[in-house]
Amino acid sequence: MSDHDAARRQDDGRGSNGISSRLAFLRRRSFITPAAVFAIGILSTLVVGVQYDRIASERDAQRFQSLVVQRVISIDERMALYVGLLRGVAAHFAAEESVDRADFGAFVQRLRLDEEYPGVQGVGYATVIEPGGEADLEASARAEGREAFRVWPPEDDAAGDASLRTAIVYLEPEDERNRAALGFDMTSEAVRREAMVRARDRGLSTASGRVTLVQETDEDVQPGFLIYLPVFEGGAIPGTVEERRRRLEGYVYAPFRARNLFDRALAQGRGGELDYAVYDGESADPENLLYRTGETFDRGRLGFRTAERVTIADQPWTVVLETTDVFEAASPRVFTPFIFIAGLVATGMLTGASVRQARAVDAAEAARADVEELNHTLEHRVERRTAQLERARARLADLNVNLERAVQARTAELSAANEEIQRFAYIVSHDLRAPLVNVMGFTSELESVRSEIESFLAAVGERAPDLVTEDVRLAVETDLPEALGFIRASTQKMDRLINAILKLSREGRRVLVPEPVDMQALVETLRESLTHQLVEREAELVVGDLPSLVSDRLALEQIFGNLVENAVKYLRPDRPGRVSLTAEDAGPLVRFVVADNGRGIEPGDFERIFDLFRRAGRQDVAGEGIGLAHTRALVRRLGGTVEVASTPGEGSTFTLTLPKIIEDVSQGPKHEEEEAA
Repeated sequence: MSDHDAARRQDDGRGSNGISSRLAFLRRRSFITPAAVFAIGILSTLVVGVQYDRIASERDAQRFQSLVVQRVISIDERMALYVGLLRGVAAHFAAEESVDRADFGAFVQRLRLDEEYPGVQGVGYATVIEPGGEADLEASARAEGREAFRVWPPEDDAAGDASLRTAIVYLEPEDERNRAALGFDMTSEAVRREAMVRARDRGLSTASGRVTLVQETDEDVQPGFLIYLPVFEGGAIPGTVEERRRRLEGYVYAPFRARNLFDRALAQGRGGELDYAVYDGESADPENLLYRTGETFDRGRLGFRTAERVTIADQPWTVVLETTDVFEAASPRVFTPFIFIAGLVATGMLTGASVRQARAVDAAEAARADVEELNHTLEHRVERRTAQLERARARLADLNVNLERAVQARTAELSAANEEIQRFAYIVSHDLRAPLVNVMGFTSELESVRSEIESFLAAVGERAPDLVTEDVRLAVETDLPEALGFIRASTQKMDRLINAILKLSREGRRVLVPEPVDMQALVETLRESLTHQLVEREAELVVGDLPSLVSDRLALEQIFGNLVENAVKYLRPDRPGRVSLTAEDAGPLVRFVVADNGRGIEPGDFERIFDLFRRAGRQDVAGEGIGLAHTRALVRRLGGTVEVASTPGEGSTFTLTLPKIIEDVSQGPKHEEEEAA
């Protein structure tokens, strides 16, 4: 062997060993290191845990808001029931020429206060005392068997204007507590007097502020209030304040002990998911506290709290509601720590497995390096590496095919579910119309019958005037038309809501048809349709340069029609209105901006205004809460987004991002056909 051949073989050996070492290093690098596994596990645990906690928090907020609405509605409806009770008692006074103690007691007994109206302290009647009439009133009461009856406090001790002086003559049930109030002149106390004067002058039921009832004769003194309903001569409510003051005969009223009322009539609030407190007035002033469910308000970890305003018989109340530990125990957020713990445990297990795998790989690579040292042919090693790459590529291709099939299957499932929901909404809305049509039809029949009754009543009035009483005439000419008008208005509102649901269902199933759309011409047409509203509000619509789109014309007309009409509708009347529509190019997208200087939107209502049948702010403008929900659904179907920014009192800005060209879904995806060809 020559020296040259020996040197060449030595170089080949060194080259072979170097290549084997580099290949072993590359194989080890193909595995994820234990540190990387640990970092990925920790990051994944944080992402999943935070996301879960955020979603759970949003659900808790929605559940809290639902409970708040239920609680406020239950308080409002319960107090409306007591106002209705007083109207019934007032109607009894209007129907009878005179009501004595026995007649009043029998009537109230038939009302079954304890069973039907839990929480009310009683139902009473306070008569107006004419100047110098105290002695006659006391004598009349004593003649009915109440020897100890007296009007108190004396007129000299009474507060306020002496032109209005009253005395409680009936208060049922006439138990020991209520008998202590007989003869009391409620106008002698400022809070009661203010409510009674307001009820007289307005002719409506009115609640007083917080007081201590004169029935509070024992140690269990509770905050209280009263509701008054004036009774006028002749039964009807006079048309002017002067007539109401002159014809006032007395007051039907009901006293309430607040704790008894809320514990009996609204007992489900105690020990539930919410604690709540009720304050008299427009603020949560501790001095005006009427009732609260818990001794303290411990909001715990969740900390949901809100204050709602309700009007009870023309008197504002503030209801403060907070979550309890029962609400927190039912929250899905209690599982958040377990998610973090489970993630950490899984991360530890995966890290341990990765360490073991890395050690096994190192051992395998060392053994493989020893074997590959025997292979001195570079071509053989290259062929093996090439075969590995081919197998990896084939495996990757299989995974891509399976992933595409899974995506297509999931997309088909979601499309089918969406179509099923739309069909369900259409069927339900369609079926609701049948009974609604019947109600509207029978309402028309009732109006025809009312006309015949009016004609008959007029004929009877001409022939026998004594047979037609004032109550009957008012019932036919006033009460019945009002009831029919309420029924008709309610059915018409329900019909509009059903039509809106049908419209949304049809729009969801309609196939989008792309076509070239001149946005400048489309908005000019919209301006012409709004000319009357713009002139009426002394407003202007400023339109910038708008690019043309290839999109669904009908969807664009509805989207921009809703946004611009809303902007005009909610302009402020105290300043000239201005609505602007501009556009900005954003590559394959166009960003449209609709801005106004109207009343604005509270930040807490930014998401709410896009919900179906939900509206924000004062409800002094006609609408059903459908337009913005429909707008967002159409924008999403076109592949775009809609956002809102607003400052209350200054105006609102809606930003639309729409694609310049949308795909013709009616033709199907063309690229798949081309690939198949």
